[in-house]
Amino acid sequence: MVKPVVSNLAILAFILVSFIGLTQQLSIAEKKNPSNTSWFNISRLLFTKKPPVNPRKGGSRPTEIICMISPDAPNTRRKIWSDRPLFIWQGNVSKVTVKSLNNNQVLWSEPVKDTQHIRYNGEPLKPGQSYKWEVNSNRFITFQIIDMQQRDRITTQLQTIEAQLQKQGANQEAIALAKANYFAEYQLWSDVLQQIYSVNPPSAELNNLRQQITQNLCTDQ
Repeated sequence: MVKPVVSNLAILAFILVSFIGLTQQLSIAEKKNPSNTSWFNISRLLFTKKPPVNPRKGGSRPTEIICMISPDAPNTRRKIWSDRPLFIWQGNVSKVTVKSLNNNQVLWSEPVKDTQHIRYNGEPLKPGQSYKWEVNSNRFITFQIIDMQQRDRITTQLQTIEAQLQKQGANQEAIALAKANYFAEYQLWSDVLQQIYSVNPPSAELNNLRQQITQNLCTDQ
């Protein structure tokens, strides 16, 4: 009666050791080849019951409703690493404007058509300064570029990440994903979203994520 039990225990031990070894091999392979990673982790963070991104809606009629997604409007002013941020919205927007919060001076203004996002392409915004982005000259959200010391540190780390991945032969999307994960760790959600829209052309998975951003974040949670 003892022999069958010992035999079964030996088989279970062998299976367990094999499973652990396979798990370690997959983990090592994923680290060596970042292109095997997925955008699933990013989408899981963005689309929780209490998403870290809090878009602001405006308009009294359905045709007027505009959902300003990023930069968004959390309880405290959104801080951003990029000095050329990406603006994302849902709704009928004809013009996007960036102003200095201190004196309301117009720094950049761009007409838009048939798009739901645009990247700021004016003079680089200044670290530590606060700004507001307006849509259609009647709705706005304020945001702030992080201070110089923190921004320089993050810039150096991002350059290191990109250099390492390029050495491993990673493609543009794999690098954008690594940067998005990095920004997510520091809760720089506007910069996470900017990485999502930085790849051209995107994979089917990434393109699907972009579509989910406007659908999920602009729906009442």
